[in-house]
Amino acid sequence: MEFIRNTHFDFLGKKKIAFAISSVLVVLGIIEVIMMLLGTANIGIDFTGGLTMQLFFKHKINVPLVRKSLITKGFKDIKIIKFKGKNEYIIKTKLVGNNITAYANKLESIIRKSSPKNSFKVISKEMVGPSVGSTMTKDAIIAIIIAIISIFIYITWRFEFRFGAAAAIGLAHDTLALLGIIFIFDKEITLLVITALLTVAGYSLTDKVVVFDRIRENLKLESEQEKSINLNNLVNKSINEVLTRTVVTALTVVLVVLSLFFLGGSVLHNFAFTLLFGIIIGTYSSIFIASPIMVIFNEKYYK
Repeated sequence: MEFIRNTHFDFLGKKKIAFAISSVLVVLGIIEVIMMLLGTANIGIDFTGGLTMQLFFKHKINVPLVRKSLITKGFKDIKIIKFKGKNEYIIKTKLVGNNITAYANKLESIIRKSSPKNSFKVISKEMVGPSVGSTMTKDAIIAIIIAIISIFIYITWRFEFRFGAAAAIGLAHDTLALLGIIFIFDKEITLLVITALLTVAGYSLTDKVVVFDRIRENLKLESEQEKSINLNNLVNKSINEVLTRTVVTALTVVLVVLSLFFLGGSVLHNFAFTLLFGIIIGTYSSIFIASPIMVIFNEKYYK
């Protein structure tokens, strides 16, 4: 069922505005990558090394007092996150030293002393050494680069170089623009966020393949009927023809991700946040970034 019919939007006519918006997000994304490599970004303990403990208290705790007690005893980069409606907290701190077990025991001891009348139990405990964290940071960046290169090879093989180049640039744009959004909102980058980035790359690739496939079909049809083809008009026509599918698919995924965002709790919050903006950016880039770039490559190399 099509609820968007007979549209004639001039998507390529808005490419300058789209490129300007994307340029800002991409620059911010590059800054975020540089900060990740320097260790100054808001990175989770998966990459920096550290300790995360989920604790359930009998009563509500005095967060500023607990934080002050931990800082006084040498703990660094402390984050205390409270679950809504519960006396349940997640405490994150950067690792100092190499004895992770002793570090965790010390944290528990300090919390007990700062709130002697407020008993608690440890629900979960996660510890990552600094060397493992550093390796995972490099591996995450390499994984994203390999994914983009692999997608370029696949699209070039299935379509042509102009489509493959446009898809690869579009996916690089999606990744950096999404990191730009993460930079703006100062979201913590964890393994789940990297997973979301790769998931978005897969979704975005599928969306671009649908658009490019329709462009290729229309190119074949028009080349059989006439010698001269106005590629701008043809691309606009192709995007309008798949617009219903693009919008319906995006809305369906967004509704599912919104349920994760609001009901998934603090553990899944950043994951759902990344997916949500990733779906929006991926859909937007298929129309306003990848398609115009394909036209630019066509004008440069296929004349």
